[in-house]
Amino acid sequence: MASVTNLMAALHKRYASSTQQNLGHLPLIQHDADYPSPCEIGQPDAQGQIQWQAISRTPTQNLDDLAKALETEFPAALHAFYGAMFGGNILTQFDGNDVELLQVWNDEDFINLQQNITGHVLMKRRLKQDDTVFIGLTEKEDLLITVKLKTGEVCLEYVGKPPHHVLAASLEEFIKSLSF
Repeated sequence: MASVTNLMAALHKRYASSTQQNLGHLPLIQHDADYPSPCEIGQPDAQGQIQWQAISRTPTQNLDDLAKALETEFPAALHAFYGAMFGGNILTQFDGNDVELLQVWNDEDFINLQQNITGHVLMKRRLKQDDTVFIGLTEKEDLLITVKLKTGEVCLEYVGKPPHHVLAASLEEFIKSLSF
Protein backbone atom coordinates (compact mmCIF):
# COMPACT_ATOMS: atom_id res chain seq x y z
CA MET A 1 0.00 0.00 0.00
CA ALA A 2 1.36 3.40 -0.96
CA SER A 3 2.04 5.74 1.93
CA VAL A 4 -0.05 8.86 2.38
CA THR A 5 3.14 10.91 1.98
CA ASN A 6 3.69 9.45 -1.50
CA LEU A 7 0.01 9.66 -2.37
CA MET A 8 -0.16 13.33 -1.37
CA ALA A 9 2.99 14.15 -3.36
CA ALA A 10 1.46 12.45 -6.40
CA LEU A 11 -1.91 14.18 -5.84
CA HIS A 12 -0.24 17.60 -5.64
CA LYS A 13 1.68 16.82 -8.84
CA ARG A 14 -1.53 15.76 -10.62
CA TYR A 15 -3.29 18.91 -9.38
CA ALA A 16 -0.50 21.18 -10.62
CA SER A 17 -0.41 19.37 -13.96
CA SER A 18 -4.19 19.52 -14.38
CA THR A 19 -4.26 23.22 -13.51
CA GLN A 20 -1.37 23.93 -15.88
CA GLN A 21 -3.06 22.01 -18.68
CA ASN A 22 -6.51 23.55 -18.17
CA LEU A 23 -5.58 27.13 -17.22
CA GLY A 24 -2.07 27.58 -18.56
CA HIS A 25 -0.47 28.21 -15.18
CA LEU A 26 0.21 26.54 -11.84
CA PRO A 27 -2.43 26.83 -9.09
CA LEU A 28 -2.94 30.39 -7.84
CA ILE A 29 -3.53 31.82 -4.39
CA GLN A 30 -3.98 35.37 -3.16
CA HIS A 31 -0.49 36.62 -2.26
CA ASP A 32 0.10 37.82 1.30
CA ALA A 33 3.58 39.24 1.85
CA ASP A 34 3.12 38.77 5.61
CA TYR A 35 2.23 35.08 5.19
CA PRO A 36 4.84 33.68 2.78
CA SER A 37 5.20 30.05 1.83
CA PRO A 38 8.20 28.16 0.50
CA CYS A 39 5.96 26.81 -2.27
CA GLU A 40 5.34 30.22 -3.89
CA ILE A 41 6.64 30.52 -7.46
CA GLY A 42 7.62 33.85 -9.01
CA GLN A 43 5.94 37.16 -8.29
CA PRO A 44 2.27 38.07 -7.78
CA ASP A 45 0.31 38.92 -10.93
CA ALA A 46 -1.67 42.12 -11.53
CA GLN A 47 -4.60 40.72 -9.50
CA GLY A 48 -2.34 39.91 -6.53
CA GLN A 49 -2.37 36.17 -7.21
CA ILE A 50 0.79 34.09 -6.96
CA GLN A 51 1.49 30.66 -8.43
CA TRP A 52 2.45 27.85 -6.10
CA GLN A 53 3.74 24.32 -6.29
CA ALA A 54 3.70 21.95 -3.33
CA ILE A 55 7.03 21.00 -1.79
CA SER A 56 8.07 18.34 0.69
CA ARG A 57 8.61 19.50 4.26
CA THR A 58 12.02 18.74 5.65
CA PRO A 59 11.85 17.53 8.26
CA THR A 60 8.27 16.34 8.07
CA GLN A 61 5.97 17.41 10.88
CA ASN A 62 3.46 15.39 12.85
CA LEU A 63 0.56 15.95 15.18
CA ASP A 64 2.06 14.02 18.12
CA ASP A 65 2.14 16.98 20.52
CA LEU A 66 -1.46 17.81 19.69
CA ALA A 67 -2.55 14.19 20.11
CA LYS A 68 -0.81 14.07 23.48
CA ALA A 69 -2.47 17.32 24.60
CA LEU A 70 -5.87 15.98 23.54
CA GLU A 71 -5.11 12.60 25.14
CA THR A 72 -5.84 10.74 21.92
CA GLU A 73 -4.07 9.14 19.00
CA PHE A 74 -4.23 10.22 15.39
CA PRO A 75 -3.99 7.66 12.59
CA ALA A 76 -0.49 7.69 11.03
CA ALA A 77 -2.07 8.69 7.72
CA LEU A 78 -3.34 11.94 9.26
CA HIS A 79 0.18 12.94 10.36
CA ALA A 80 1.40 12.49 6.78
CA PHE A 81 -1.64 14.24 5.27
CA TYR A 82 -0.91 17.45 7.16
CA GLY A 83 2.81 17.12 7.93
CA ALA A 84 4.61 15.95 4.79
CA MET A 85 4.17 18.90 2.44
CA PHE A 86 3.67 22.62 2.16
CA GLY A 87 1.05 23.60 -0.38
CA GLY A 88 -2.19 25.36 -1.07
CA ASN A 89 -5.53 23.63 -0.79
CA ILE A 90 -6.29 21.09 -3.52
CA LEU A 91 -9.47 21.53 -5.55
CA THR A 92 -10.46 18.06 -6.68
CA GLN A 93 -13.42 15.73 -7.11
CA PHE A 94 -14.64 12.72 -5.22
CA ASP A 95 -17.32 10.63 -6.85
CA GLY A 96 -18.21 13.53 -9.18
CA ASN A 97 -18.53 16.08 -6.36
CA ASP A 98 -16.22 19.07 -5.90
CA VAL A 99 -14.13 18.95 -2.73
CA GLU A 100 -11.35 21.10 -1.34
CA LEU A 101 -8.63 19.30 0.59
CA LEU A 102 -7.06 21.46 3.27
CA GLN A 103 -3.29 21.72 3.25
CA VAL A 104 -0.56 23.51 5.21
CA TRP A 105 0.80 26.70 3.61
CA ASN A 106 3.65 27.45 6.05
CA ASP A 107 4.80 26.81 9.62
CA GLU A 108 2.41 29.42 11.04
CA ASP A 109 -0.46 27.76 9.18
CA PHE A 110 0.49 24.43 10.81
CA ILE A 111 0.12 26.06 14.24
CA ASN A 112 -3.25 27.57 13.24
CA LEU A 113 -4.38 24.20 11.90
CA GLN A 114 -3.60 22.52 15.22
CA GLN A 115 -5.59 25.19 17.07
CA ASN A 116 -8.55 24.61 14.75
CA ILE A 117 -8.30 20.83 15.17
CA THR A 118 -8.26 21.34 18.95
CA GLY A 119 -11.44 23.42 18.77
CA HIS A 120 -13.11 20.83 16.54
CA VAL A 121 -12.20 17.89 18.80
CA LEU A 122 -13.30 19.74 21.96
CA MET A 123 -16.63 20.60 20.30
CA LYS A 124 -17.12 16.92 19.37
CA ARG A 125 -16.43 15.91 22.98
CA ARG A 126 -18.76 18.56 24.37
CA LEU A 127 -21.47 17.13 22.09
CA LYS A 128 -20.57 13.60 23.29
CA GLN A 129 -19.59 12.50 19.78
CA ASP A 130 -16.61 10.45 18.64
CA ASP A 131 -13.46 12.41 17.81
CA THR A 132 -12.92 13.35 14.17
CA VAL A 133 -10.43 15.60 12.38
CA PHE A 134 -11.42 17.62 9.32
CA ILE A 135 -9.40 17.24 6.11
CA GLY A 136 -11.60 18.94 3.55
CA LEU A 137 -14.60 20.97 2.57
CA THR A 138 -17.50 20.29 0.24
CA GLU A 139 -19.74 22.50 -1.87
CA LYS A 140 -22.05 22.81 1.16
CA GLU A 141 -20.71 25.35 3.63
CA ASP A 142 -21.42 23.24 6.73
CA LEU A 143 -20.50 19.80 5.33
CA LEU A 144 -16.99 18.64 6.17
CA ILE A 145 -14.82 15.73 5.10
CA THR A 146 -13.40 14.20 8.26
CA VAL A 147 -11.35 11.27 9.49
CA LYS A 148 -12.72 9.22 12.39
CA LEU A 149 -9.91 8.83 14.89
CA LYS A 150 -11.12 5.43 16.14
CA THR A 151 -11.31 3.78 12.72
CA GLY A 152 -9.39 5.97 10.24
CA GLU A 153 -12.47 6.07 7.98
CA VAL A 154 -13.01 9.16 5.84
CA CYS A 155 -16.54 10.48 6.27
CA LEU A 156 -18.98 13.28 5.56
CA GLU A 157 -20.04 15.21 8.62
CA TYR A 158 -22.17 18.29 9.14
CA VAL A 159 -20.67 20.76 11.59
CA GLY A 160 -21.79 19.79 15.10
CA LYS A 161 -23.19 16.42 13.98
CA PRO A 162 -21.74 12.91 13.98
CA PRO A 163 -20.36 11.57 10.70
CA HIS A 164 -23.26 10.27 8.61
CA HIS A 165 -21.66 8.75 5.50
CA VAL A 166 -18.41 6.82 5.03
CA LEU A 167 -16.60 7.87 1.84
CA ALA A 168 -13.63 5.51 2.19
CA ALA A 169 -12.29 2.96 4.64
CA SER A 170 -8.98 4.83 4.90
CA LEU A 171 -7.30 8.07 3.96
CA GLU A 172 -5.16 6.14 1.46
CA GLU A 173 -8.26 4.76 -0.27
CA PHE A 174 -9.87 8.21 -0.29
CA ILE A 175 -6.83 9.92 -1.86
CA LYS A 176 -6.56 7.24 -4.54
CA SER A 177 -10.19 7.85 -5.56
CA LEU A 178 -9.80 11.62 -6.16
CA SER A 179 -9.92 12.97 -9.70
CA PHE A 180 -9.50 16.20 -11.65
